[in-house]
Amino acid sequence: MVTRTINQLHFEDLDPIRFEELILAMVYRMRRWDKLDHFGKKGTDDGIDIRAVEKLENEKENAYYFQCKRYLKISNTEIRKIIDDYLARNATIPQFYVLVVSCSLTKKQIEYFESYCDNKGFNTVTVWTSSIIEAKLYSEYHDLLFAYFGVNLVSERKTLVGSIRRNVALKKQMKRDFLKQTGCRTREEIENRLHKPWTKFNHSEVLIRSIYDKAYPQNTLLDREFTGYYKAEVYDFYHNGLMVRAYPYVKNIKYKQESLNKQDEFEIIDLEVEILGCIPFENIIEYDVDGDEYYNYPHLFCDFVNVSDPYEKLVYLCNDGYMIDEDLVERD
Repeated sequence: MVTRTINQLHFEDLDPIRFEELILAMVYRMRRWDKLDHFGKKGTDDGIDIRAVEKLENEKENAYYFQCKRYLKISNTEIRKIIDDYLARNATIPQFYVLVVSCSLTKKQIEYFESYCDNKGFNTVTVWTSSIIEAKLYSEYHDLLFAYFGVNLVSERKTLVGSIRRNVALKKQMKRDFLKQTGCRTREEIENRLHKPWTKFNHSEVLIRSIYDKAYPQNTLLDREFTGYYKAEVYDFYHNGLMVRAYPYVKNIKYKQESLNKQDEFEIIDLEVEILGCIPFENIIEYDVDGDEYYNYPHLFCDFVNVSDPYEKLVYLCNDGYMIDEDLVERD
């Protein structure tokens, strides 16, 4: 399942009038209203902050009354008081009554609100909780999300689209420059490219360089503590980037394997594996396929997101070609 994490909006950071203005801006776009009034700003709302009137085709009207409460939390007693205050000040019960609260309500609280309103003779009642308001803002009102909370989804989308286009273009270009363009002449070559994917590359090695390293080439690969650049052997492209053999190339690990005898249990086995580092295209800023006078093989200029390397993850390659994700490896 694809999920997306968004920041929770803090309605409590808005003052009560500003909160009402946000709801007014949302209500304004709901319909082509014949009349729209905002009473709360003057402080004499009679239990109504926003009134919106919709004219129907038969010349009849539907009236929507919105009462806005910017609360951090609300009790059943406060819910009952909101309804009682409205009835004490108004003889007319609207066709639609919407209670807007800036906090969350439990299922029982919503049922209590609906039941209490029904007993008092209300027609159709609705509650907009903080999660409902958030959902509307994130799905329908991106400009209001930016105006009131500084969240710019339009800019975020443009950034994501640009990033995807750039990574796809980089993948195509790298495959043209890094892979052999000639076909296989023998069955042996075909077998090699299938089971030894690094044989399809023009170069067996690459120099991985940090975009922040300014000491190159004075520092050398012999400097043990230096992390500005290092040599790696190419292994293969994967769906999101390039895999290389990461130093140290071979390691003994403890692998959590599902038990064949007991369901939902694991057994730990010892394996000797090769370590592969996965460099996503988004961390490859640029490359020079020709290299230079110091290292005459391709240079990858990368964002070292992990301080000493640009990998998004490590995978472990077994002798039979099976790859193990690092999440399944028992930590020392």
